[in-house]
Amino acid sequence: MKRFSIRYTCVFMLVVAALCAGTTSTYAATGRQLAEQAIADLKDTAFTTIENKVTTLSWTWFQVNLYDEQYPLTVDFVGSNFFRAKKVIYLLPGGGVNFRSSFFTPMYDNLAQFFRSAGFLVVGITPREDKVPSGASLGCMEDWGMARHRDDIRKIVEVIQGGAALPYWLLGHSFGAAYALDYAGTYPDGAEKTIALDIYSFDEGDTVATANALDSYDAFVALMDGGQYADPTYADFKSLMFISLLLPNLDSGYSRQELGLVCDGNFTFEGMLYYSLIHSARLPGIHTPLTGLKGDWPLVQGYAAGEYKCDDNPRNDEYSLSYTDMAGLMNALFKIGSGLVPCAVYRDYFAVNANNGAYEIDWEDIDEPVLWINTELGYGENTFGADLIDDATVHVIPGYGHLDVLSSSTAREDVWHLFLE
Repeated sequence: MKRFSIRYTCVFMLVVAALCAGTTSTYAATGRQLAEQAIADLKDTAFTTIENKVTTLSWTWFQVNLYDEQYPLTVDFVGSNFFRAKKVIYLLPGGGVNFRSSFFTPMYDNLAQFFRSAGFLVVGITPREDKVPSGASLGCMEDWGMARHRDDIRKIVEVIQGGAALPYWLLGHSFGAAYALDYAGTYPDGAEKTIALDIYSFDEGDTVATANALDSYDAFVALMDGGQYADPTYADFKSLMFISLLLPNLDSGYSRQELGLVCDGNFTFEGMLYYSLIHSARLPGIHTPLTGLKGDWPLVQGYAAGEYKCDDNPRNDEYSLSYTDMAGLMNALFKIGSGLVPCAVYRDYFAVNANNGAYEIDWEDIDEPVLWINTELGYGENTFGADLIDDATVHVIPGYGHLDVLSSSTAREDVWHLFLE
């Protein structure tokens, strides 16, 4: 028994030594070692702070703030402690959210862990607007459009790839997908593969959609000219989630009839939360007074698939989500920062879809494989940009809403396996 104990004590010490040791070969480096090297390289470019670090037996997560400007970019790393990283994947969250809320919740079962288990060093790049504090002047966002986000991504990728020297992929969701596609069109010799999750692109022949895009572009130009530089929709979602936990049955003040139901009376706060997720396409937005369009009018139905049935008494309304657990979704959205999306991003992406020349994505210059996956109830079959890309594969996931592609309990079987095929 004594000899057995000594043997396994030695093995344990060797494991600890391997975990803590550096590496002499980039290509033999574990994910954690590559992450530590990348953090050191980022420190050489600007002041950095480590906001979070979690180490388990098999993997390590670092969350780093890069203060290259007043408001930092947040760069997350998830890497295996013992297994060699074969590739790097950069995960780009959508507007108003961040890496943790989109890709790293719950911590042990998420898209980041899916890719880490598949042999990737996972790197999340969260836009700097996530760190803009409440009450700050938002004039800094005036120039934070598509090009700014794309170039911030490029800045991080160049630093990390300079040390990693491994093939890399890009994956973005929502506006993160738009940034990934814009990046691929601007740097066609960069990523080995680009994955776009649930973003819209309209055929020029779709005159209604392109006209709506042009009206929306004009509206965001006008909003910015009037001094409004950010859309707080996700911040409002976060507040709605919080109050629905505290006072679920209280009258929300939002009319059920005005938001598309046949019932009179107002939603409860909890009912309003579920309805906002299931029928997001019916909600007004900051441009609605100027355009007459719904806030996220390209959306087919909602952010999460589900069912909402109203009763004469709003407290008796029945509602549920089809694929995503509400508790998990709340956990994710409580992790977002400011919840703001720069109006300049909307302006630029509506310009792309209006084809008015104010901003463009060079679809024809994308020469790496693109996997474009939309959801039936999110942005549906509006994937026209894929028709202009030489090597693009398109899937539309039936029954899914916009967020379900990330948070559904069956996303691994329904969607994620497609990433590695």
